[in-house]
Amino acid sequence: MDIAENKRALRAEIRARERALDAGYKAESSAAICRALAALPEFDAADVVFAFAGLAREIDTRAFLRETIARGKTLLLPRCEPERQMALCAVRDLAADLEPGAMGILEPKRSCLALPPEDVDFAVVPCTTFDRAGNRLGQGGGYYDRVLPRLRCPTVCICRERLLADAVPTEPHDLKCALYLTENGLLE
Repeated sequence: MDIAENKRALRAEIRARERALDAGYKAESSAAICRALAALPEFDAADVVFAFAGLAREIDTRAFLRETIARGKTLLLPRCEPERQMALCAVRDLAADLEPGAMGILEPKRSCLALPPEDVDFAVVPCTTFDRAGNRLGQGGGYYDRVLPRLRCPTVCICRERLLADAVPTEPHDLKCALYLTENGLLE
């Protein structure tokens, strides 16, 4: 198998493992990850925070998103654009400013102001999985692969401990994040 096929196989394996997780563990791990994110000094120092509204199979980030807004920070969430591009749009109210997007992901409405990735002070990056060497496997669309090179800030990739991979196949365009976080804390 080539690298792309290995990535597809690993995504399928991790998604099957995710479907087998019980709801209690999912809720507890999401809450622990959100608390840990909000306690990071990199988050505390940031004025502009880029994060995501997790799908059912991802980390439920709503508590972290609410905390970001409550602390008076500018919260940016992704909106899918044509040609697999992503706009980073300011959200002030999760209920009023979000709507289901092209892939069923809650994303900012068109009326929300987009800012360039270079304006971000702290970014939370989703993944399907990562390994202990800091290799991240995304969902396969390449959206974050296009945004990550433009970020000039600390990036933290989040994943449930039970979904970590032994090894993630990588290609030259696969960039690493600065930090990797599970419900058990930062990877060292």
